[in-house]
This record gives sequence, structure tokens and C-alpha cells, in this order.
Amino acid sequence: MAKQQKQPFESTLQDLVYSLDAGSGLQIIRIILLCLFVVGLAAIFTARQFRGFDSEAAMDCAQLGRNLARSHHYVTQNVKPLTIAQVSANTFDGDAKIDFHPEVIRPPVYPAILAGAFMFFDLVGVDLFPTSDDFRGLYPAEQWVIVPLNHFFTMLTGLMLYFLGRNLFSKKIGLLGTLTYFLTAMVWEDSLRGEGLPMLSFFVISAVYFAVLAVNHRRERRSIRNWMFLYLLSGGFSALAFLTHYAALAVIPGIALFIMMMGSRTHRSGPLAFFYLVLVFMVVSPWLVRNYQVCGSPLGLAPHTALIESARYPGDALMRTLNPKFSLLSDFKAVRAKWASNFNSIYQNRLTSMGGGLLITFFMVTYFYRFVRVHVQNLRWGIGASILLFFVGVGFFGEGSVRLYHMFWPFIILYGLAFFSIMLDRLDISIDLYKTGLTGLVVGLTALPLLIIIFLSPSPKNPYPPYYPSFVMKVSELLKPNEVICTDMPWATAWYGNRTSILMPKTLEGYYEINDYRKYISGLYITTITKNRPFVSDLLDGSEKTWFPIMTGRLPKDMPLRHGFQLNNNDQLFLTDSVRWGVGAVTGGAAAEAEE
Repeated sequence: MAKQQKQPFESTLQDLVYSLDAGSGLQIIRIILLCLFVVGLAAIFTARQFRGFDSEAAMDCAQLGRNLARSHHYVTQNVKPLTIAQVSANTFDGDAKIDFHPEVIRPPVYPAILAGAFMFFDLVGVDLFPTSDDFRGLYPAEQWVIVPLNHFFTMLTGLMLYFLGRNLFSKKIGLLGTLTYFLTAMVWEDSLRGEGLPMLSFFVISAVYFAVLAVNHRRERRSIRNWMFLYLLSGGFSALAFLTHYAALAVIPGIALFIMMMGSRTHRSGPLAFFYLVLVFMVVSPWLVRNYQVCGSPLGLAPHTALIESARYPGDALMRTLNPKFSLLSDFKAVRAKWASNFNSIYQNRLTSMGGGLLITFFMVTYFYRFVRVHVQNLRWGIGASILLFFVGVGFFGEGSVRLYHMFWPFIILYGLAFFSIMLDRLDISIDLYKTGLTGLVVGLTALPLLIIIFLSPSPKNPYPPYYPSFVMKVSELLKPNEVICTDMPWATAWYGNRTSILMPKTLEGYYEINDYRKYISGLYITTITKNRPFVSDLLDGSEKTWFPIMTGRLPKDMPLRHGFQLNNNDQLFLTDSVRWGVGAVTGGAAAEAEE
């Protein structure tokens, strides 16, 4: 057999040039440029906007992740009087296990991912948790682990968005959808908040994508192993979404509806939809059993949070109540009234405002249009059902949960851009430049808030008041690692201070009950969260009236914490049971005993 002749150098060079100009090389260059653009955008936005965490959820999830990494148990240092009551009521000896307090509100997947990242950095010898003396600028665990991890899941969501858009519509819609997603300001704002919403979005869109693949492969009569494996992936990602945030419960019926609608006369899909629901339940059932054993409810105390800011428990009174008295009839009336008020506000102000309001308008109009492809048509109804369920449910929990609506943003982008593309085709515009310009206008209007934030808006300030890591660390370090602090922001002292922290009870009597019968409290830390409350309605005559004398330095005679100091021009107050500091150690010479 004759030897294969070597290709001339000129021919090889021509092939390379052609590849870079029109072949696979051009695709690789485009992918590299897009990746560099997204990474650069994330870096610029983070440098401009990130000054540290300012939300309770972010700090709470972070401390849960650290505890899981170190103890290998899902326990919290952010202890609330309500959880003390519920946990102690479900133990045989009435022990609330304050030193090893089980988490009964937040599901475990996001903290578990954080725990894995913390363990990796600990393995390579990188200290993510400095002391107050070593702390400079931003908290390392936030800067190098939590925010980058959220950025990573944001990018994964964009990748899955491209795959889904290509499957439902075309490569063009998939690419435009991905670009629009990365140019949306709220996407990167969610990523910087550190609450795990990008991870939730990734799990949701992955569950939908694999469900779409599964039903299509089944309709194409591919092997049962092929499409059944895809069903398993969809169910697995749905379970992960649910275990990331309970709000994903609204997505599961929508996917089941889509699977059921994709059946035919010869291939019924009702059993497959039921199988999908059973699969999700089987995956999450160990977590439900664990919660029931710990606090008597499969979802922990998460459903009870619907009573927060209701007429029965205004403000944060529910979590600060040590002896709650739940009544089905009274609680139902309070939650119903809260839902009516919240739903009206959400419907009027939030439903059509996401992403600037343009693409979501196109998305809503698609419900008056019939798509030719069956799976595109049916998926839209599944997504619509999930959005409807979400808004019905989120009305019970209020503004703090509305941001979770953003997990539907990738689907709104795809359907909105697809319908806009159909409108352009119907206009029969012969000049491609006009079509490109109009499409660029839609994407540009969606990206406008991001451009304003990056180039025109002033940089945000540090999250003080009340969160300043240096203050929190210095105060917490005055206590020994096994001692307990009581504060109005236990999520912050648990995260930055690494101390078991109890939320200030609603009344001083509740504090005495915990201190005398549950766990000795070695420090009391009051911040602007309490001090900035309305003077008359809260501090003098309202919920904080029993704490007001302490804030003014008039300690009760039976108060065990009789030494303390003010921080930052009397913004904060710390009390403890003995002099634990040297002069100037904390406040630059302002440390002194509190007045009796």
C-alpha cells in the first residue's frame, strides 16, 4: 500500500485560514471571546458593586456552610427563640441543643455546596476566616468563595439557557437569550447577594431542559434507556432545586404538567408525570423525615414564616417569641389578610417589571399565539402554571421572597425573544440591517440598567449600619468559642464572629428564661437594628419597651451583664459579665462599665 503523501504546507495553511474564517476555528474563537466577555463583565460588576454582604439570608447560609464543613452536621449558630421552643418540644428531655442547634428553616443544598468549597480551601491551606486583627477590606470567604461560586452558577445557567434555546427555537435565539441574560443587571445583583439564587436558577433550568429532551426522545421512539435516563436527570435537578429553596416547589407541578401534555393516543404520559413526581418525592423524603424528627414538621419551620409581619406577629415578633401559641383559625385569618395585601402589591409592582418590563411583555403575549412545535407550545403552559403557583404562594411570605421570581427569567427571555423574532418575520422587512438594529434595541433596553450601574452610578457604600465585619469580630472575640451571645443580628455574629448567637427575645423576660433555664448568655450585643426603631411606637410603648432602659444604660438590678461599652458614636452597645478587654482594645479608649 502506498504511503500517504504529506499535505503541502501551503494547503495546510489555507485549511487553517478557512477554519478561522468560516469553519470550526471561527466557532472556537467566538466561544472564547464570549467567555472572556462574561468573565470580564462579572469582574467589573463585582469590583464596582460588591462591598460585603448586607442580607440575613447570605450570612445565614454562609455560617451553615462553615458549620457543615467543620462539624459534618447541619447545625446553626444563628439560634432563634422560636426554634428553641420547637426543637425542645420534640426532644425527650426538652433540650433545645443550643450549642449544637439543628437548622430547621433553610434546606441544605446551597450550604452543602459552600461547605465543599470551604473544605477545599482548607485542604490547600488558605485561611478564609481571619481574626479581627488580620481583617482588611472584604471578608475573604465572601470575596474568594461565595461570590465567585454564585458567579459560576450564573454562567452555568447562561450555558443551559443556550442549550434550551437552541432546542426549543434556534441557535440564534439561544445565543441572543444567553447574551441578554448576561446583560441583565438583576442577574449579577442576585449573584453578588450571596443567597444562592443563581444555583436555584441553574437547577430549575436544568430540570426543564432534561424534561424537554426526555419527552422529545420518547416521541422520536429512541431507546427507553435513553429517555428514561433524561427523566431521571430532570427529577434529580428538580429535587436539588427544592432542596436549595422551597420556592422551587412551584416549578415541580409545571414540569409534571408539561410531561403529561406531551402524551399522545398511543403514548400516554400521565404515568410518566406521576413517576416524575414520585421520583422527586423519593429524593427529598430523607430531608422531610429529618425535619419531622427534629421539629415535628416535614418542611421544618419554613411554613410558619408565613406569619412573619402578619397582624398576629408584626415585624420580627414571631422569630423572637419563646413560647408561641399557634391557633389554626387565628393564624389562617392573619395569613389570609397578609396574603391579600402582599399579592396586590406584587401584582401591581413586580409582575411585569422584571428585566425592564419589555421582554416579559412579549412573553405574556405569547399566550395568545400558537407555536407550531408541540413541545414549545406545551412547555409554555407548564412555565405559566409554575409562575402562577409561585405568585400565589409568595404572597404568604412577602417582599423578601419575591426576588426568587428571577428563577423564571431565563424562560421569559427565550419566549420573549422568540416572539419578537416572529413579529419581525411577519413584518417582511427585506433589509437585514433593520432587523439586526431592532433586535439590538430590545437587547440594549434590557441591558440599560446594567450599563448605567457600571458606568454612571456611584459605587455603593459599605453595609454599615448595621454590618461591619471588624466590629462584629472584635465584639465576638471577647467571648470564648463555647460561650453564647444574644443579639439583634445573630446571623452576623454567627458568620463573622463564629459564636453561637441567640436572637434577642421579644421581651427581657424571655431573655431571663433562656439565660436561667436554657443556656447561660455571656454577652449582649445591640445594634442599630434595634436602636433605629421608631422611638415612641416601638421603644417607649411597643415591642422594645423592656429593652429600652438597657439601651440607655439603666441596667436592671438582676441583670447579670453589668460591664460594657458603646461602639461607633453610641450606634452599638455591648454588655458582658466581666471586664474582658484592655483599655482601647475595642473602641479606641472608649471602653467603660455601663451605668447601673
